[in-house]
Amino acid sequence: MDGVVDAFLRLAGAIVLETLALAVWNIGTRPPANMLRDVRAAARSPRALFTGFISLIVGLIFVAAATILLVPAVPDPVSHFVPVEIFTFLVALGIEFLVGNDLRRLVGGRSPDAGSAKD
Repeated sequence: MDGVVDAFLRLAGAIVLETLALAVWNIGTRPPANMLRDVRAAARSPRALFTGFISLIVGLIFVAAATILLVPAVPDPVSHFVPVEIFTFLVALGIEFLVGNDLRRLVGGRSPDAGSAKD
């Protein structure tokens, strides 16, 4: 029973960490056209490039932590790790789509629809 609980908690923790990475990157809720526009604008601003680099590093740290947390939960990492990692990332993408704007609002970051809807 302890092995099942441990695997479940590791899986849940990996999903949370990957959701945080996606929220930092603002991937699930930003339309692709807006993302391309933001990348073009950032290319002309050293401050925006630095901010983008820092958010890339923070997101990669979250993904690395999720991966390290998930490895012991997979019984045969050689054959089962990639499908489990894809599953956790897809679940994290869905969660980020549902609560990403609220997470960014809680930490004071920008939300793509900030100011467009009243709560």
